[in-house]
Amino acid sequence: MTEWIQPIQFAKPWVLWLLIGLPILGLCFRNRSSSILVWRTLILALVICTLADPQFIIRQTHVEDQERIFAFDLSHSIPVKMRHWMESSAQGALAPGRADRIFIFGAETQETPNWRQSLRDNSRSNGIEPAKTNLQRLFENLLKLPSNPRSVFLFTDGWETQGNLETLLPVIAGSGLKVYPIVPSRSMSIANVTVAKLMAPTHGDSGEAVNIKVVIENHNDGEVDGTLTLARNGQAFKTDAVKLNPGSQILSYQTTLSEGSLTSYRATFTPRQADLDRFQPDNQALAWISVRSKGKILIVSGRPNGARYLEETLRRQGFDVTSRAPESAPAPSGFNVIIFNNVEREKLSSNYLNAIERHVNDGNGFMMLGSEWSFGQGGYRRTPIETILPVEFKEPPKQEEKNRAFVLVIDKSGSMREDNRILYAQEAAKAVARQLKDNDLLGVVGFDVTPFVVVPLASVGSLRGSFNSQIERLKPAGRTVMLPAIIEAKRQLERQPAGRKHVIILSDGETGGSGGDFIDLVNVMRAEQKITVSSVAIGAEANVPLMKRISQYGGGFFHHTFDPSSLPQIVLQQVQEKPKDEPPPERDFTPIQGRGSELLADFSRQAYPPLRGFIETELKRGAQLDLLIPKEDRKAPLLASWRYGRGKTVALTTDLEGRWSRAWIQWGGLAEFWEKIIQWIRPSGDSPIPVHETRISLSGSHPVLDLYVFEEAASDSQFRFAASGKGNKIDGTLRRIAEGHYQAALPTLAPGEYRIDLTEERKGRQITYPPVGFISSYDPKSELPRPDLNLSLLTKLAQMSGGEVNPTSMETRQKETFTTTQKSLRNFLIISVFALFLLEVAFRKMYLGEYS
Repeated sequence: MTEWIQPIQFAKPWVLWLLIGLPILGLCFRNRSSSILVWRTLILALVICTLADPQFIIRQTHVEDQERIFAFDLSHSIPVKMRHWMESSAQGALAPGRADRIFIFGAETQETPNWRQSLRDNSRSNGIEPAKTNLQRLFENLLKLPSNPRSVFLFTDGWETQGNLETLLPVIAGSGLKVYPIVPSRSMSIANVTVAKLMAPTHGDSGEAVNIKVVIENHNDGEVDGTLTLARNGQAFKTDAVKLNPGSQILSYQTTLSEGSLTSYRATFTPRQADLDRFQPDNQALAWISVRSKGKILIVSGRPNGARYLEETLRRQGFDVTSRAPESAPAPSGFNVIIFNNVEREKLSSNYLNAIERHVNDGNGFMMLGSEWSFGQGGYRRTPIETILPVEFKEPPKQEEKNRAFVLVIDKSGSMREDNRILYAQEAAKAVARQLKDNDLLGVVGFDVTPFVVVPLASVGSLRGSFNSQIERLKPAGRTVMLPAIIEAKRQLERQPAGRKHVIILSDGETGGSGGDFIDLVNVMRAEQKITVSSVAIGAEANVPLMKRISQYGGGFFHHTFDPSSLPQIVLQQVQEKPKDEPPPERDFTPIQGRGSELLADFSRQAYPPLRGFIETELKRGAQLDLLIPKEDRKAPLLASWRYGRGKTVALTTDLEGRWSRAWIQWGGLAEFWEKIIQWIRPSGDSPIPVHETRISLSGSHPVLDLYVFEEAASDSQFRFAASGKGNKIDGTLRRIAEGHYQAALPTLAPGEYRIDLTEERKGRQITYPPVGFISSYDPKSELPRPDLNLSLLTKLAQMSGGEVNPTSMETRQKETFTTTQKSLRNFLIISVFALFLLEVAFRKMYLGEYS
């Protein structure tokens, strides 16, 4: 319908084209008076307008409140505190009014006139069968209401133990119901303590000391006292009285692996007050460790990630490699080959060096490689290591030791809550405080959007009594903005006269600011204030390129870890790194193979890549010179070997970290070179084992098995699992998620203990992995309070219905409707035409004397 003059419209606007013919009327009546011509033109124009059917349009706007429905979950999974929260949240614009309809539900749904009384009095919820939650039944009842647009304000935790709401989502989306789930911004406290995880290595050697960690979550508002019992193969070996603060805590214990192919470990928590822990089945966790009797290679590396190329090379060759920092190096017993890679003498005790000497003398292998950290002047001189090596060291000049000043810059953004990263960061800070001397200085700066001083820079001696309580103030929240925190650390250190000033940054996320700003800042700190900066990137979301550049330009060290539990070890390594004397000038040196080398016999490569540096040592009498660097007056040893007692030792006087050996790392003969060294140095009998990590987590009520395999040779393999327990056995195949990452979603399992066996089919041979044990504590159909909300389901429900979770605008939603009324003007115009025609006839007769 075309509009011409508002609010008048014509039903047949094309008739108006006849108005163009009105001038013809003037030609027909040109002999008549002008008044008659105007009169008849007006009459004809009205006739044409009448034929176009003019209509008068009347529009009206009606505003009416949209019907609101409130639904309250009163099942047993809703704790008392959440009921109180529901009542306090249903206020203001969200307060149900007289015109609103209110429902309470569990397994059944019931409309109620007094919702407050229902929330306060449990006896009023018996009619809804609160032992179950059925969201599907609730919405089936709401969909039976007369069709009308409605807003549904849903108060629930989102967990359902009956029905399946997702099957109704398409129907809800087209029904006119807009659902607004109202949920608390943080988890409600419940009377429960959970032993969330027992972390232990998947395998180890018989008699080896291992660390196991128990993750316990206290969901109460206050402290809970109780007893933690650790059992090995069913026999308790540790009983510890613990006081649990609200939230997560990690408790670490050391144990020794017993004889047998498989050792089981169980952690059980028993509360002192039973009413603070009303759900007992989740008070225990299980872990299994496969005990191996085969030999291993131990790499003790002085710098984080310093041995990554060596580790990768040896693991590709099928060796079982254990890499540790000096502070956590295990006893040499059980290892057939021990390798020191850039390890400072000060990081190892005299007893440990003596144990190495005895270990080699008993028939095992030892090798040392690296730069000045390994072979620098005076480091291992006159120690058991110099005794067993085929080379001698030089005497160092004496240096005066000065105190040190450290500032830890710790990210406390919300993402640090994941995997308990903030707890491990706190443990790292505490370990640093324990390690430093009383006259050293230590400070801690926390940051999210803005920095704040957690521990002011002060002497460690004055901080020892209060440091732990101060560092525990770090709570994860906010976003990540790092630059102001580094500026604050610089401000604290630049006024200190310490002999060494160092900043260590721990962060797991992206940060605002320009990369150039960071580089300029750390350049100034290093050049003008003699402040060095190191960084530790945590997880996959960290800005690794930026943090690596900060360490590079800041003169410090960089480490990237995906395991937050390694933070204390990493930070301690960085604290213990000390500035070295200026390294020898770097230039290209071309190694030459020595004559009669037993170690490199039949090596297929005749030429070796150049090196940018090495440490000069003296070859001992009776040792074999395998690789040498020609000098003007002598042949400097690069690779030397000999026999010591019943064992063998090798010295490689350069690094394999890329500083001097970049061409070697890219060298195609490196793998064969190392294979020759290990074959010569190790006793026979070693066998390969895949390097991997296994995790079991919960996705809703379903266990998820994740397998990480750190070997390129496994890229084309197929992995299978078999889960057994409670008289049932389930098997299946793991699907590839990413390079080296395989996953399988397990079906919902009844509560109890389960064992998962993993196998790999690799190029026609089957590889068996250590089994994994876990405890399924929750029955997915049981109606119990849970510490978290089912936000996944509630978000999907809100999005598909056109609502939102916790709507930002709580005003009463109103509906505007528009009605249009059409009133025809045709009758009025017809009457007007006849009236004008009669007037025209009368005018002609009375004034013009015309009668026809």
